[in-house]
Amino acid sequence: MTHRNLGGMAGGVALALLLATTSTQAALIADGITYSLSEADTADPLTDRFTLTITGINGALDTEGGRSGVNAIALTKPADFATAAMITPPSGYTFVNGGLNSSGCDGSGNFFCFDNTAIPPIPTTAFAANSSLTFVFDVTTATGAFAGYAPDLKIDWVGSQNNYDLVSQPIAIETHTDPIPEPASLVMLGSMLLAGSVAIRRRRNH
Repeated sequence: MTHRNLGGMAGGVALALLLATTSTQAALIADGITYSLSEADTADPLTDRFTLTITGINGALDTEGGRSGVNAIALTKPADFATAAMITPPSGYTFVNGGLNSSGCDGSGNFFCFDNTAIPPIPTTAFAANSSLTFVFDVTTATGAFAGYAPDLKIDWVGSQNNYDLVSQPIAIETHTDPIPEPASLVMLGSMLLAGSVAIRRRRNH
C-alpha cells in the first residue's frame, strides 16, 4: 500500500467517524412549505425541548399562498405524556389536549395542541414571501423517555384562502444532542489522523 493510499484511507476513516457523531436534518414538505422539527435535552430530566421551524411561507413553491397566521399546531403525544408548554414567541398560544381541525384545537385524539387565542379575528396582512416561523416548546413526560418518539404533525393555517389544506403527516425529529465518541473511537480517530499526516510528510520528502 502506498503512502498516498494510506493517507487517503486515514482521511476517509476519520471523516466517517466524524460524520457518525453528527445529526442529520430531516424535514417534512407539504404544499411547498418546509417543516423541520428538532429535539434537545433540558435541565429537567423529564422534559425535552422541541423546535419547529417553518420556511418557504408564501414563497414560489407555496401552492396555496396568502398565509397570514397559524391557527393551531398539534403533535402526537409521546408515551407517558404529562404536559407541554410554548416557550418562545409567537405569543398567544395556549396548550390544549387533543388534535385539531379547520376550526383549531378540537380536544380529541392522542395529540397535544397549541391554540392561537388571537384567531379569530384572522390576520389581514399576509407574511412576506419566503417568510419563516419558529415555535419552541417543552414537552414533559412522567418518565422522561422519548426514545422512539415519532410524532405526526398537524397545522391549521389562516389567510386569504377560505380553507387551507390541513397538514397531517409524520415528521422526523432531528436530535441536537449528538452522541459523544467513546474513548476507543477517539484513539482510533487520532491514530488515523496521525498516520495520514505522517504519510503526507513522507510523500513530500521523496
